Order: sequence, then structure tokens, then C-alpha cells
Amino acid sequence: MTNTPSSTTSNFGGDWTIQKLEILEDYLNAYTTALKNQDFRLMYIDAFAGTGYVSLRNDDEDAKSFIEGSAARALRIEDKPFDRLVFVENDDNRYGQLATLRQNNLDRDIRLHNTDANEFLRNLQEDWIAWRGVLFLDPFATQVDWSTIERVARFNALDTWILFPLSAITRMLPRSRQPDDISTTWTDNLNRVFGDDSWRNLYEVNPQLNLFGDEQFQRQPGTDGILEIYKRKLEVLFGNRFLSESKRFTNSNNSPIFEFIFCVGNPGRRAVGTAKKIARYIIDASV
Repeated sequence: MTNTPSSTTSNFGGDWTIQKLEILEDYLNAYTTALKNQDFRLMYIDAFAGTGYVSLRNDDEDAKSFIEGSAARALRIEDKPFDRLVFVENDDNRYGQLATLRQNNLDRDIRLHNTDANEFLRNLQEDWIAWRGVLFLDPFATQVDWSTIERVARFNALDTWILFPLSAITRMLPRSRQPDDISTTWTDNLNRVFGDDSWRNLYEVNPQLNLFGDEQFQRQPGTDGILEIYKRKLEVLFGNRFLSESKRFTNSNNSPIFEFIFCVGNPGRRAVGTAKKIARYIIDASV
């Protein structure tokens, strides 16, 4: 039995939201099937779980359609259901809806945590020899700290899907301004997301001088440079567990808003090859 939509259902996204959830669900199905004859216990962690449902606006601005969110989709995996599902949600109202979702699925091992996702993951202690799982990092904007990604990588157990907020980061990076002129708040956020100030490499000296002969800086246009820096850091951290292919999500104006990135948990050669093959196929097949 599953939860039903309510007035506090998460309300954001469009076609890209459906694509994101379908990619995740396809991977969860393939992942659990691949490991169903293994001795590992399987865990799903949704670090920004929302309510379990998502409402999408139709062409009529006053009309909404409700779809199952990531938490509800993870619960309906049938071939080899997850042994434990962990839903983390910092918002009290959304957390309340998750409590209802758990109440309607008392036969499942569902753990709820009303806390910050970074804090939860950094303090997560499990016997990773016995457990394997999938982690879904689906922040609203720039909530995922690089230190959290580093912690997760060291588990060697959680296949991780990261929704990287291209548009939110772009808004923090003015096109024509020296990095030191960016507000302290945004600088701190960028350093937290990237783990250092590598984002400053996006700014280059403009060969054209102003009237006073001072150097002028300009950021590289577009989002490719932003993504390249983040992916390069992931590749250094995860090594061959990092999947270079990713899925770009755009808004109705075809502007990039998120990049869906995948990294493997288990460092074993066979596990890495299988997981990357499955993820790559699902990404390539997504419309």
C-alpha cells in the first residue's frame, strides 16, 4: 500500500523530473535484479526524499498531475525488494508525509531521518561488508557538500546518482567580474560544493583593457566549464568508478538546469563494469 498525494506534496519540475525519476527507477530495478542472488543485504538511501510524491503542472497553469516520487518508486521495486529503505528529509512538513508513507508500508524496513542530508551521510555507520546499495542525491539547489561526496566514496558500497545543479551554480557566477568580487556568501557556497576554489578557473583575463589599463576578467560562457571541473574532481575521487557519460536536463527554454551523474560504489572490477554498463545504457536510452 502506498501513500496518496496531499497539499504538501513536493511541487517542482516538469518533463525533466519525469525523466530523472524514470532513469533512477530503471537503475533500481536493474541493480536489485543483478544482486538478487548475492549475499549482500540491499539498502536504498534517498537523501532528499521529499514526500514520496511530486506534483507537476500541466499546460493549464491551474491543473496539476501527481506522480510517484523517488521514495515511492523505490518501495515498489519487486524482483528483489530493498532490505532497508532510508529516507532523509530536513523539511518538517515533507517529513510528516514520509511518516505516512512508512505507516502505509509497515511490512517494510523503512528508516526516516528528519535531519540535514550532509550531516546524516557524514555520520552514517554501517557494516559495508554486509551491505550494498544505491544513494540518490537530489538537492533543490546547492545543498550537497563536497565533503559528503568524499565520505560516500570511501564507503565503497553505494552506487550514487548525483543531480548536479548547473543553473543554481551559474547564477552565482557573474559573466564579467573578478572572482574576488563575488559575494562572500556565494563564494562560501561554491567552495563548499566544489570542495575548494577550483571554480575560479572559470574566470580568465579579458585581453581587452578598460580605460584605466586594469585587467578585466570574464567567466567562460555556458555551463560546460562548470560541469568539467566538477566531473574532473569526481573522476579523481572515484577513479574508474566514475561514469563520464551523464544526462543533461533542460527547462522549457532549453537552458541547462541539472546534470544527472553516476558513480559506482563497489570498487571490484566486475561490479564496476556491470554497474557502469547498466547506467550508461539507461542514460543513452532516456528520451
